[in-house]
Amino acid sequence: MHKLEIITDKKIWNDFVTKSEIDFYSFVSSWEWWDFQELLWYQPFRYGIYKENILAWVFMLVKVQAKRWIYFFTPHGPLIIWNYFDTLESILPKLKKIAKSQWISFIRLNSTVTNTKQNAKSYKDLGFRNAPMHVHAEDTHLLDITPSEDDLLAKMHKKDRYYINRAIKEWVSVRMDNKDDHVQTLIDFHHKHATRTNGKNTYSAFSEKYIKNLYKVFPKENISTISAGLDEIESILMTIRFWDTCVYYVAASDIKNKKFSPNYLCQWEAIKKAKKDGAKQYNFWWVSPDDNPAHPIAGVTKFKRKFAGYDHSLLHAQDLVISHKYWFNWIVETLRRKKRWYYYKKPE
Repeated sequence: MHKLEIITDKKIWNDFVTKSEIDFYSFVSSWEWWDFQELLWYQPFRYGIYKENILAWVFMLVKVQAKRWIYFFTPHGPLIIWNYFDTLESILPKLKKIAKSQWISFIRLNSTVTNTKQNAKSYKDLGFRNAPMHVHAEDTHLLDITPSEDDLLAKMHKKDRYYINRAIKEWVSVRMDNKDDHVQTLIDFHHKHATRTNGKNTYSAFSEKYIKNLYKVFPKENISTISAGLDEIESILMTIRFWDTCVYYVAASDIKNKKFSPNYLCQWEAIKKAKKDGAKQYNFWWVSPDDNPAHPIAGVTKFKRKFAGYDHSLLHAQDLVISHKYWFNWIVETLRRKKRWYYYKKPE
């Protein structure tokens, strides 16, 4: 018998995520991310599933109110430590009841199960369908940073190691702090970078409020601003660490000295800092599902894969239709996806 309860204790939530045997999680699985949602005026519902009085599952439903529809979204969840689909099936009636009481059109799960045909079939058997758009990273690139720095460098191509060493030799400077001017530089670079085009593709930048709110909710020791440049900042990024996983989340550059490769040194320093801070895994976040140069993020994906590591594919977001209003949303998001040239890796 599974019992559904609201979780109000931050420690219970974060301890479950970080100390259970969960294959994949990130900062969007943390309690702090839920606080962040509230700053964006979204309503979060934090739930736990108990089996025989043992917490077996945590998930959050973020109530998103768009112009024409309202829906629930679960970022990188639910997180279940055993009997994933049996547990999900057992509480679906309760979820549907909650959804209808909140006038929800659909429930979208950004699941952390791997992208396999069996997992796709299991979701379909429960009444879910592929979402027209992603929300968080699904095709990710991960790097085990428990080996020594020398071993991590050795796994990179000789040419890419050369870029890092050349930048150090040429006295490319690195800055690490979350001072207001540094964060503002990140925001300015991010917005400027978003105006660049990749063929017919552009990406939507996070708002200034969005980025500044991240610095409000995450402890200062867990969110980092790192930049590099010769005479001025040319490359800047943000990482967010949650327990032993550090995510490379926001980045932008305006390179003026290509031979000094500030991007490579900036990324390498971020990896080193994550390792020093106790992280075991560095998550490069979103990458393209293949090597197709036409994909909107093909360029940055090529750069991320230069640091060795391996690709990890999550199952594409799954929608559970609650009302007929869903189909208008489906049309809008499908057109948006095609306009931006996004596509997703098929289950294997």
